[in-house]
Amino acid sequence: MTFDERKLRAFLAVVDCGSIGRAAPAVNMTQPTLSRLIQDMEVRLGLPLFDRLSKGMALTAAGEGFVPHARLLLFEMEQAVETIDALKGLRRGTVRIGAVAAVTRSIVPRAAARLLKDSPALRIDMMEAPDGDLIEALTSRRIDLMIAAEIPANDEIMPLGECRFDDVYTVFCAAAHPLARQSDVDLDKVLAENWIMPKPGSTPRTLFEKMVRQAGRGLPIVAVETGSVGAQLSFVAQGRLLGWLPHPLIQSDVASGAVRLLTVSELTLHRRFFVYRRRRGLLPDAACRMLSFLPLVGADGASPPFALPPARS
Repeated sequence: MTFDERKLRAFLAVVDCGSIGRAAPAVNMTQPTLSRLIQDMEVRLGLPLFDRLSKGMALTAAGEGFVPHARLLLFEMEQAVETIDALKGLRRGTVRIGAVAAVTRSIVPRAAARLLKDSPALRIDMMEAPDGDLIEALTSRRIDLMIAAEIPANDEIMPLGECRFDDVYTVFCAAAHPLARQSDVDLDKVLAENWIMPKPGSTPRTLFEKMVRQAGRGLPIVAVETGSVGAQLSFVAQGRLLGWLPHPLIQSDVASGAVRLLTVSELTLHRRFFVYRRRRGLLPDAACRMLSFLPLVGADGASPPFALPPARS
């Protein structure tokens, strides 16, 4: 059986959206057209790809097995077109990049602005997510570049370089909080307060808890749990809760006077960030162009060259 780009996009849209209704606008099809196309694929394959449920579509075992192949086929089709365009001197294509929140508010916008000025026909597909979600997106070919903190050794992912970026996690409070008037705050004082934090298991929460334990202290009371940065800032600015976030996410609120940074040496964390790609396959031309505008540092401290060595097939 042969697959064209339209069928693969349709199938993956239903996978990602979870229903025909939500997927149809994403691929510019009517629901009946998309439904018929999926049914035709199932007839040709001789197996159902989805279970039809009252609340949407769930992948069958056959569908689960077909997903990585569909993503790979679609990716290779897109890269073939972009390679031909590059040979023609056309700077077209899509940069598919994922990063953690602190990076999407700092490094990526500046690099993207320079990239689009140099190659206005390029497009950027930006994903903001925690480290774990980014790793899954990179290995499943939903993104081509990932910017995240240092990750454990991975057979499918390789680092390209470290970012020139100083990311510092710091305790912060409302401008009216009693602790805001102190220059250096004792660790025991801040741990006696109530906090707002992401849910357990998230990278920031795990890092925070590790630092508290390393200081030989017990964990504070987390009165509110949310993964929303905006919510964390609002709760802190309008109440007595303390928060812990990277500088890039809170600097505008600090500048406006809504919140104040607290100097707590035991809870001040400098993080390093790296750019990663998949080990196998060619890196798309659009992604290579994006790399040339990212502030990268090689192992020797110098910026890595634009012409990066291809990964193994």
